[in-house]
Amino acid sequence: MPRLTLRRVTAALAIATPLVLGGFILGRRTSDTGFHVFQAVFSVIGRESLDSLPNDSLYESAARGMVAGLDDAYADLFSPEEYARFNRNQLRNRYGGVGLRILTSGGWVTVWRVIEGGPAQAAGIQRGDKIVAVGDSSAQGWSIDRVSSNLTGTPGTNVKVTIERSGQRQSFEITRAIISLPAVSFTTMLDGNVGYIPFNTSFSDRSAHDVGAAVRSLQDAGAQSIILDMRGNPGGSLDQAVQLSSVFIDQNAPVVEVKSRREDDTLRAPGPPAIRAGIPVAVLIDGNSASASEIVAGALQDYDRALLVGTTSYGKGLVQGGYPLPEGWVLKLTTAHWFTPSGRLIQKTHADSARPDSLRPKFRSASGRELLGGGGIVPDVVVGGDTLTTGELAMGRLLAAKATQRDAVVDAYVTELTPRATPGYVYDQHWTPELLRRLRAGGFEISDQVAREGAHYLERLLDGRLSSYALSDADVFARNSPKDVQLQRAAERLRHAHSQQELLTMAMTNR
Repeated sequence: MPRLTLRRVTAALAIATPLVLGGFILGRRTSDTGFHVFQAVFSVIGRESLDSLPNDSLYESAARGMVAGLDDAYADLFSPEEYARFNRNQLRNRYGGVGLRILTSGGWVTVWRVIEGGPAQAAGIQRGDKIVAVGDSSAQGWSIDRVSSNLTGTPGTNVKVTIERSGQRQSFEITRAIISLPAVSFTTMLDGNVGYIPFNTSFSDRSAHDVGAAVRSLQDAGAQSIILDMRGNPGGSLDQAVQLSSVFIDQNAPVVEVKSRREDDTLRAPGPPAIRAGIPVAVLIDGNSASASEIVAGALQDYDRALLVGTTSYGKGLVQGGYPLPEGWVLKLTTAHWFTPSGRLIQKTHADSARPDSLRPKFRSASGRELLGGGGIVPDVVVGGDTLTTGELAMGRLLAAKATQRDAVVDAYVTELTPRATPGYVYDQHWTPELLRRLRAGGFEISDQVAREGAHYLERLLDGRLSSYALSDADVFARNSPKDVQLQRAAERLRHAHSQQELLTMAMTNR
């Protein structure tokens, strides 16, 4: 996600009076025609329009229109109430939680995972518990968001949670705390002593530490190569992106260049690498790898330290500044772009998305390999993910139109099937028609043709939800990895390469 920093503004810009608003818009009131047009329009609307608004509302509308007119998809103007909501939703590290992952089932929210070491685990909450009340309010019919917002709050404060377990109700007093989730939930060794590190969560204050520890642990266990999986990683902290890059590249090497209107700033790897010099590395990325994950992938590719496998990343390479305004308002603007060490712009435009690879600008890695620019990070080995048939897409669209009802039906069935979902379980082919029956009973109009052609979509939906609910992350990986084409392609190449140079040479020859 883009970085948002709060900055001070000068007194001239901070005073939101009508007089200074004009100066803020144009800066030269006496000679700029645009300013006089604005004054005239404002005056006529205030004097003549049947639908005129109070002056404060007109100024607010003008300010919002000015922000909307920027070619900046991330620009926004927050009222005090909107900014407080933004902080709650986007800057969750300021708020305390209880350490639960939850889903809906039969009109109730049910505990999916209990975070190890969190307040809920300490209090005695268990997976499968049905949350029937929060505080003194019944939680029947509540959405996941509503339950979550009631469970979170100021760290150190208490919240009463009533659950139902085996037909019996119990109440727990839970003290909220900052929840620090591990960046790496597990590691494993694939055939050929290929170490695997999943890093699919947002960058947090422990990301670099956890990935570094995972690298060292796998090396000590005998790993001869490493896969870092950043598919689906939405990004996060710029500082953590720089620190995590230093796990793999030389100390003091430039990681990313931040170019703003006023200045350029090069951020460098702060410490010696954790990876041993002779160990080949592959990094998995896809279209949902964004922001900080693109900084890491781009830097490792530029320095020839990793072979990138998968599909082109999202292309979100920008910094956002938050500028305090009078009376609690905040202006959010894009203030800088990120560039990889070779000079590639990470941010992708609509034009970039439509441009074929043959027309992308060309760059060079440290060893002279050709790299493609033009927004996002293009992998060295392009391997598409699993694709859906026309019938499966039709089923997916039909269910997505009523996602809440879909989730309620699926999660209720998953809850019933959970006792049968032990590690290594075999999917029962009777489950798919039963899910179809329940979806139809739940109000989905699914024709026989869509049901027939989209049956495999239903199987994957149910099996994926069931395994993620009932199994550990490591068991889910073991279940799905043999069918993961991108992972298997990367592992195969690593098993046949004895050095990073050999790995890259093989990739360039095959390209």
